[in-house]
Amino acid sequence: MNIKISKKFKSSNFDNRENNPKIKYIIIHYTETDSLLEAIEILCSPKRKVSCHYVLDKDGSIYNLVDDSNRAWHAGVSFWKKIKNLNNCSIGIEIVNKGEVKKEEYNKPQIESLINLLQFLKKKYQIKKENFLGHSDIAPSRKIDPGVFFPWKKLSENSLGNWFEVEGSNKKFYQELNGNDFLTFIENLRKIGYSEIKNSQSFKKNQKIINSFHRHHLPKLLNKKPTYLSLLKTNGLLSLT
Repeated sequence: MNIKISKKFKSSNFDNRENNPKIKYIIIHYTETDSLLEAIEILCSPKRKVSCHYVLDKDGSIYNLVDDSNRAWHAGVSFWKKIKNLNNCSIGIEIVNKGEVKKEEYNKPQIESLINLLQFLKKKYQIKKENFLGHSDIAPSRKIDPGVFFPWKKLSENSLGNWFEVEGSNKKFYQELNGNDFLTFIENLRKIGYSEIKNSQSFKKNQKIINSFHRHHLPKLLNKKPTYLSLLKTNGLLSLT
């Protein structure tokens, strides 16, 4: 696969991956900036102590800031399945985008370029389909990127990340879960990878993690309590693994 990657910009914000781990995950972020240069200034500033491996500009151009062999500082405090600190075993990709709050959608050149880069990295590091995640998935208490406008379904159509489409329509889909069904949903989230979720029937105690799941898989339910559609989604996703 021919893919053009520029090394015009370099960040010194990295260190060594501990114990030479296998690269298992790709974590997708947005820059929350108006421009590439604004993002580069942040990601390359020694004072900010943040970085990523790749940045995608709005025209689809790809820039490599940190070598894959090094640990970029993009994930922060993070959890997924049994792993803590996903910086050590992941590659971080930032997409130039103003962010969910400013309601900026991703454009076609960006997503096409991202898919090409992800397929390249997937093949190079033999990354499993389900291991393409958003920053909000691994740090739900702090982060919301890449946000509700990110096209996870399109990525899945290219074997990059899991997606399950619930077929049909039913009034019960939008009934709130309670009792054992709610606890089943919570346990499903744990099995999917949201390992910090609490075994509780309290929505408030798990709201940020539930929001993270909805943001990724059911954005129309963001900030709402889980419904039977949420439960069906988790059942379907687990059937894919």
